[in-house]
Amino acid sequence: MTGSSKLLCALPFCLLLSSQGWAASAPTLSAEQDEAQAKARVIEIVNRPVTRLPRTGEVGMFSPGWFHDGAIKPDFATADIRATQEFPYKDFSFVTSDLNPNDMFVASELEFNAMTKYFYQDRSLPKHRLSQDDMVEINALYRRIARDEHVITMHRLEPMGWIALLLAAGMALIFSYRRVA
Repeated sequence: MTGSSKLLCALPFCLLLSSQGWAASAPTLSAEQDEAQAKARVIEIVNRPVTRLPRTGEVGMFSPGWFHDGAIKPDFATADIRATQEFPYKDFSFVTSDLNPNDMFVASELEFNAMTKYFYQDRSLPKHRLSQDDMVEINALYRRIARDEHVITMHRLEPMGWIALLLAAGMALIFSYRRVA
């Protein structure tokens, strides 16, 4: 192998190394920051405190706990939390759970929502009922999260595209050089 053919073989790798600086550029950081801010705001809304009173008599009892285990990650691009809002406590004035049997909660102030459960932080307490404004804001935040996830994913895939392109260009140069030589 001659010196110039060695240089041709090294060309794709040199270009690859120089392209790696692009992978950590500002668009990913701003998308990651925006995604984190949007998720923090969803957490803030979904986990607002509920009215907690000392138990004074018979109340609706929920067991085991307030919610079943697990939570699905919402499809942030399409989820509409207005359509998944549930009111399992609606038949009671006050409710409690085996997790906090000495307390009671105002049932009309509570809800469950499978599309926000992913963000529930303290599952030992029920979650407050979201207003229409809350739900519209969360839906908008979900769209931001979806957009940011897409930007981050595409930005992470970009170096792989460059790698494939540079390897193909390098191979083409090698084959072209061999034909000429």
